[in-house]
Amino acid sequence: MTGFISIMSKDTARLDINGSIRYFLSTAGQAPQSFGIDKYGELPPSHDFAILSNEGGVKSSQPIRTDHFALILCIRGHCSKTVGPHTFQVIPQSIHIVSPRDLHSFENASDDLLLYMILFRDAFIANTFIKEHILDALLELPSEHPPVYHLDDNEFKVIRGLFKKIAQEYQRAHLFYLQVVRLLVVELLFEVNRSHERALQQTVGRTGRKFQLVAAFKKLVEEHFHTVRTVQQYADMLHVSANHLGEQVKEETGENALTIIHKRIFLEAQYLLRTSSCSIKEIAEQLSFDTSSHFSRFFKHFAGLSPSAYKADNK
Repeated sequence: MTGFISIMSKDTARLDINGSIRYFLSTAGQAPQSFGIDKYGELPPSHDFAILSNEGGVKSSQPIRTDHFALILCIRGHCSKTVGPHTFQVIPQSIHIVSPRDLHSFENASDDLLLYMILFRDAFIANTFIKEHILDALLELPSEHPPVYHLDDNEFKVIRGLFKKIAQEYQRAHLFYLQVVRLLVVELLFEVNRSHERALQQTVGRTGRKFQLVAAFKKLVEEHFHTVRTVQQYADMLHVSANHLGEQVKEETGENALTIIHKRIFLEAQYLLRTSSCSIKEIAEQLSFDTSSHFSRFFKHFAGLSPSAYKADNK
């Protein structure tokens, strides 16, 4: 499959940067590009960095994994985004970060959606004077919070200015431009972390026992969904009753705890059916279903079609 690179095993695939760019291009035809590289032209040979807009992109995507980070600034419009265990709204003057650790997708993009995007591998910014542990802290934000930050007017002005400066430096390609771009990306990461810290200060009231319990539940689901399937099992791991966990999750998220577990399994099933060379029976076993028939019924309940039909449609 073009644009995918395999890691760990033949059944685990991630999109590289150029693969990501091609994957999200719409088949409806070329669209004018007002920011960053020309996605329709020859893509840069470097697989470590790219800056671009979403113009001419698809309106929704299936779950994917990548081998790189993405910093995404919303200029206008909106969509719904899922990153790891979090689903959130992307709206104007928001910025979100996607890590290679996370399965992610989006849907319901408005026709006027405009995103500025920077894609980069951690190796791209490793060659700076910033110590590695500092870079790690900038890139790996706490998983209990959605990785999206709503910017005030001044923050948005500063961060949008950095995106434009990075794009200008990259496109001009003057002497030492990559070194300058690296430093500007690090500066951008510091600004995003400033927004993160401000957001934390504003949500102090939400970080009580309920929030911590639900965050811990979501983290456990992300780690154990392959084998742990019941609310009771997660409640036991958290040393609370199943009823208490269910009530707290419902109050905090508006969803049932079991629904959150099932949605995570379904996302992984979609990903494996699209990218894996395994049979449906093998995928069912990977996801700890007792039979492939059980897996097929589960998948059809969410997708409205069988795993085999979904796999055929996404070749």
